[in-house]
Amino acid sequence: MGHVTCVCFFASGSRWAMEARHVRRIDSAVTQPRYTTLEQLLFSQPSHSSRWLTLHDAQGAWQLGITGDSEIIHLPSTAIHPLPPLLAARAPHPALCGVALDEPTFTLLLNGERLSPLQASTYQP
Repeated sequence: MGHVTCVCFFASGSRWAMEARHVRRIDSAVTQPRYTTLEQLLFSQPSHSSRWLTLHDAQGAWQLGITGDSEIIHLPSTAIHPLPPLLAARAPHPALCGVALDEPTFTLLLNGERLSPLQASTYQP
């Protein structure tokens, strides 16, 4: 059985993960001119982040803020499921792409290639 290596973290009361290959580094402070928090990006809600994941998009490096620690996990490929079409059509952001049901844990999955800040954030760390 194969597995997918992911960076996992908690936000907005849920467990989230994205493939580790999308995360270039993790910092405790903003180091890039483009950044936003996960809550701002997905739910348009302000938050105060304590960790910053450095990702890349077509415009280069940017940072995604999360409210707590992160960890590397290995999700069994058999536990990963895409969102059903109806849920995918109503997802709060196009990066939300699936769920992992790794008993007893439920994890929301993000596609790191679909994450990108809309504009420079006004968040002040």
